[in-house]
Amino acid sequence: MLDTIWQRLDHGARLALPFVTTLLCALLSTVTWPLPWFGAIAPPLGLVALYYWSLHRPDLFRPSMAFAIGLLNDVVNFLPLGLSALLFVAAHQLVLRQRRFFAGHSFFMMWIGFALIATLVMLCEWMALGLIRWQWVPFVPPLMQDILVIVIFPLPCWLLIGLQRVALTQE
Repeated sequence: MLDTIWQRLDHGARLALPFVTTLLCALLSTVTWPLPWFGAIAPPLGLVALYYWSLHRPDLFRPSMAFAIGLLNDVVNFLPLGLSALLFVAAHQLVLRQRRFFAGHSFFMMWIGFALIATLVMLCEWMALGLIRWQWVPFVPPLMQDILVIVIFPLPCWLLIGLQRVALTQE
């Protein structure tokens, strides 16, 4: 009986892995770094995890999870409530629609797909913030965030690949 409980817990933990890793990545993006001005251009690591899990395990990463992580992102980054949630769900759906194209190609192709999604999300966030605040929002911080997250994309992605191979291939 104890073995079945442990098996169920193990199975539940494996199923929760995409949500938990995306949540941790989103929270990691808000950590204070000992670099000057880095807070304004900290890369949105939650978007990396969202892209990865939406592409590789959409059965385990649902739109409701993207919405919840987006709401958390809004709260911790002091953004208008629902903005990141809307953008994360839209990015999730866009990745799902293009999944056949990006999943069957090389890592470089996946990287280009992420660059397009990240740029689109950052551009939409910048425009929405300008409209919501009814003022011109500086373009440089989101541009630097976009460039930084695209450049560092392989590192968190390879960590997620390793995590998926270790934890989710034994289902």
